[in-house]
Amino acid sequence: MEQSSTPPPRSTPPPPDLPRYSPPVPSFAPAPETPPAAAAVPEDPTKLKLRVSHEPAEDPADQAALAPFNTRVIAAVIDCVVATGLSMATRMILPGFFGNGLPWLVGLAYLVTRDSLPWLGGQSVGKKAMHLRAVTLDDKSLAGNWEPGLIRNAVLAIPLFAVVELFILLTREDKAEHGRRLGDEWAKTKVIVVKPEPAAE
Repeated sequence: MEQSSTPPPRSTPPPPDLPRYSPPVPSFAPAPETPPAAAAVPEDPTKLKLRVSHEPAEDPADQAALAPFNTRVIAAVIDCVVATGLSMATRMILPGFFGNGLPWLVGLAYLVTRDSLPWLGGQSVGKKAMHLRAVTLDDKSLAGNWEPGLIRNAVLAIPLFAVVELFILLTREDKAEHGRRLGDEWAKTKVIVVKPEPAAE
């Protein structure tokens, strides 16, 4: 009896072990909360009030206003009348004394020193009548302060220079340098309005 020559079937080797893929499990845990930014703490209003109260407040109502053109002209006319009266009084008291030069010098001396005379309180007669005062740029009185007073008024002794000063005041009425003539610029002065003092009851 003949045997079959068919070879026996081969056994297939098992596949190598591969790493199993496991899908990621979704996590439903809440994300860690980031701490909120620190809220701005409002400043204590009482401290704010105290700080503001120490700061100097500039109130325009407290600042003296510069003298307008018309009142300055009236004050100058009054001062010229006073200077003329002093000249005439000197001529009457001392007739023929030093000729006509002394009365003229007395009137001129008043016009030049009128804003610095201590017994007038730093106001000429005309400025006192019109409630004006010539002061320095930092609002200091010219009483006894002869240098700026002489500088601002001595230029008026130059012939026809008073006309130039009137023209300067008139053209500067609507400008930043309002109320300051050339004599004021050179002497670093200004003319302000003085509030009349309340009458005592």
